[in-house]
Amino acid sequence: MADNLRGVMPALLTPFDAQQKIDPASLRKLVRFNIEQGVDGIYVGGSTGEAFVQNLAEREAVLEIVAEEAQGKITLIAHVGCVSTAESQHLAAAAKRYGFNAVSALTPFYYPFSFEEHCEHYRAIIDSADGLPMVVYNIPALSGVKLTLDQINTLVTLPGVAALKQTSGDLYQMEQIRRAHPDLVLYNGYDEIFASGLLAGADGGIGSTYNIMGWRYKEIAQALKAGDVAKAQQLQRECNTVIDLLIRVGVFRGLKTVLHYMGVICGPLCRKPFAPVDEKFLPELKTLAQRLLRQRG
Repeated sequence: MADNLRGVMPALLTPFDAQQKIDPASLRKLVRFNIEQGVDGIYVGGSTGEAFVQNLAEREAVLEIVAEEAQGKITLIAHVGCVSTAESQHLAAAAKRYGFNAVSALTPFYYPFSFEEHCEHYRAIIDSADGLPMVVYNIPALSGVKLTLDQINTLVTLPGVAALKQTSGDLYQMEQIRRAHPDLVLYNGYDEIFASGLLAGADGGIGSTYNIMGWRYKEIAQALKAGDVAKAQQLQRECNTVIDLLIRVGVFRGLKTVLHYMGVICGPLCRKPFAPVDEKFLPELKTLAQRLLRQRG
């Protein structure tokens, strides 16, 4: 069940047009672009996909479009997490219907839910996913939900859970999770520590910058598998130079601008309240797009 979930998986962006509507043509082209990078799968509808500034119908439409375009060529994970259990269940059922390989959900946020309420939330989603494995999504910096190691251990052993997306800088905890659960699929979440996450026990990663340089993260994984730590370190430094710029610019809008300059998506806009990229950064982003296209060959 979990073998096809391992590897390097871009957290897919959602292109919007000038009227702030989903741009299906650009979304389809972005799916093809990621498949051509040779990545192992695509994670759809997560933080990078601006899921929480979309309504339920839009989120379902994105799942349908991506599934149609991928046509079974690559592993697809649908992030279906909402604060509402019922809405999460609706999206989980849609993911099953459209042929996704797994579902994922972050811990419900904003309200101070008890841990047992979190567990019941996941059990309900797993039930609605009708046999699809669950990828628990732990991102304490954005969700505000700070799970203890014991709580993580409980969540990942719920029936139907096959994987954990661990978006945390706590590499000691990553190693502890791997040690306790040798068969769990474990994803590194922060792109800037991908190599370190693999060394701490992750099987792969899910990340936003994989959309523009997924091939480079694949090379890091291959270098570490071959025992070439120095090469992995150098590749991670190259990734982090890009990430440094994107953090200055705003990661999602920066990524979309780079993809726009690459000719992959029509428009670079995120959905409001995200603002456009400050024009002073456009020359650097255009140069980055050109360099990545040359390096990818």
